[in-house]
Formats: sequence, C-alpha cells, structure tokens
Amino acid sequence: MQSSLLVFTDSVGIVSFALSGLLAAKEKKIDPVGVFVVTFVTAFGGGIVRDLIIGNRPMYWIANQEYIWATLALSVFAPSVLRHFEDKLHQRLLVWLDAVGLGFFTAGGTSLSLTYDLPYLPAVLMGVCTGVFGGLLRDVFLNRLPMVMSDQLPYASAAFVGGWLYIGLHAAGTSEFAALMTATLFIVLVRMLCWYKGWRIVRYDGQPEKETEKKNSHEPRC
Repeated sequence: MQSSLLVFTDSVGIVSFALSGLLAAKEKKIDPVGVFVVTFVTAFGGGIVRDLIIGNRPMYWIANQEYIWATLALSVFAPSVLRHFEDKLHQRLLVWLDAVGLGFFTAGGTSLSLTYDLPYLPAVLMGVCTGVFGGLLRDVFLNRLPMVMSDQLPYASAAFVGGWLYIGLHAAGTSEFAALMTATLFIVLVRMLCWYKGWRIVRYDGQPEKETEKKNSHEPRC
C-alpha cells in the first residue's frame, strides 16, 4: 500500500504525462480512440511496468479508476480546446509537462521501490523506468523515435542522477517529503535548463550545419 505522499507524486505524474500525451497526439491528428490510447499509455505505462516488476498490488491505475475516467474525458473534450494553441506554446507546454511527469514519477518510483526492499541501484533504475517508460510508449505509438533515445538532452540521465539524489537524502535521514520534492525539483530544473540552453550530452559534429541550425531554430532560448 502506498503512502499518501507517494499517492500524491503518482497523481501529479499521471496528470502531467496524460496532458503531455494529449498534446503529442494532437500533432498526429488521430481520432478520439487513438488519443485515449496514447494518453493512457503515457500516463500509466511507467507505473504499470514498475508495479509489475516490484509486485505492487493492486496496480495504481486499477486502485484509482478515477484517473482512467479523467483520461477518457480529456481524450474527448480537450482536442477542441488544444486546436486553438499556437504551435510554439504547444511545444513548450509539452516539454514542461513531460519534465514534471519525469521528475515526480522518478522520485516516487525510487521511493516506492525502496519500500519493497530493493537495493539502491535497482531502486534507482526502477525509478528511471517509471519516469521514462510512459513517454517511450507514447512516442512508439505515434511512430516517432522516442525522445529518451534521440533528443541528446539529459532525460533518462537527469532522472538517474535525481534518483541517486533521493537515495542520498533518504539515507541521510532527510524527511520523505523533503527528499521527494528535492529530487523531483532537481530533475525538472536540469531537464528544462538544458532544454532552454540547448546543453546536450552528445553532439554529432558530422551533422550538416544547415540541418543543425534548422533544429536549433525551433528551440526556445532564455
């Protein structure tokens, strides 16, 4: 059984990823059924994998069916609102929501894994899996190269370091709330700072200059 604090982190992660899945689906102009599928796997994919591996029962999406109804409502009504968004705002909101979901899910997944007596390294990896797997499924369903493997900005690596930050704070006796919020905030800030600044962990020098400039022209700057 999850504590009320872990229920909170999962809830924020689910809402953030559900909205990011909805925004991503908008780009493909798919029908409401497709929107629901993409939104559902984005919101619950990481949590399902986590719960299967660590044996958390009942799974979060089964024990909290209100989130499924909320996802269904978003899939039906939100597209009529989102079509009025400008593309630039749409992309920026998508990245922010994805970063928030990544932070909350990673910290919460790491914490929950520790309660099931996983050693530190598997617990961190389980947290990273919780944070990235929903977005990976979203991109696969939308026939895109997954962001976690392609955008060259810290994503899974930010989650991995954030997971260890949580472990360190937890081992030092920091309160659970402070440890979870600090790790979450760290992941979100690292992800978004690198996105705004264009700081990459990998650069391919052989990439044609014009193509690089074209990519960079779509990235907002501070």
